[in-house]
Amino acid sequence: PSLMVLGGETKELSYLFTDIVGFTPISEQYMKRGDPEGLVKLINRFLDEMTMLIINKKMTLDKFMGDCIMAFAGSPIPMQDHAITTVQTAIELELLCESLNKQMKGEGLDLPPLMFGTGCSTGQSVVGNTGSSMRMNYSVIGDAVNLGARLEAETRKQNTPILLPQQTYEQVKHKIPCAKIDQIKVKGKEEEITIYAPLVEGKVRKLIK
Repeated sequence: PSLMVLGGETKELSYLFTDIVGFTPISEQYMKRGDPEGLVKLINRFLDEMTMLIINKKMTLDKFMGDCIMAFAGSPIPMQDHAITTVQTAIELELLCESLNKQMKGEGLDLPPLMFGTGCSTGQSVVGNTGSSMRMNYSVIGDAVNLGARLEAETRKQNTPILLPQQTYEQVKHKIPCAKIDQIKVKGKEEEITIYAPLVEGKVRKLIK
C-alpha cells in the first residue's frame, strides 16, 4: 500500500472509447416488460465479452462508464505498437458485436441489434494514479485522451463504427488499411482535424444499417 501514491508521468499512448449504440430502444423494451434485471444481465454479457477481448490484447481497462468502456495501450505494460493494437482491438470489438447479435437471435431474443461506436486516438498524456489520498485510480489525462472520447461520439454523425485521427492513422497505415472520412472540428480544438475509418473485411462499415 505504501507504494500507491498520487502522481504520474508523461507518455505517448493510444486510447480507446467504445460505447454500445442502440441501448435506448432495448432498454425501453425491458422496462415495458418490467424486467430491469434482464437488461442489466444483457449489458453485462456484452461488457464481459468486450473486457476479455481488451485484456487479452494487453490493453489497460481504465473504467466502465455506464455502457461505455475506456481503455488504453502502452502503460503500465510497455507496447511499441500501441496504436496498431488499439485499432486492431476496435476492429475485433466490431466483429465480436456481430457474433453476440447472432447469438442473441439464435436464443430467440427479439431485440434490435446492438452496435459498438469506437473512437481511437494517440498522443501524449499524463498516466498514473489520480484522485485523492483516500481513493485513487490509475488513469490517463490529456488532450489526446479527450479526442478519443470525442471521436466515439462522432461515430453516430459519420455513421461508421470506428474513427481515428491523423496521428493514429500515421502509425497504423502500413499495417491496417484505412479510408479518409471527413475533416471536422471537435470541441477544444480551433483547427479542423482529419478523421479516418479502418477497413473491415475490405470496406468502411456502417454503424446504422
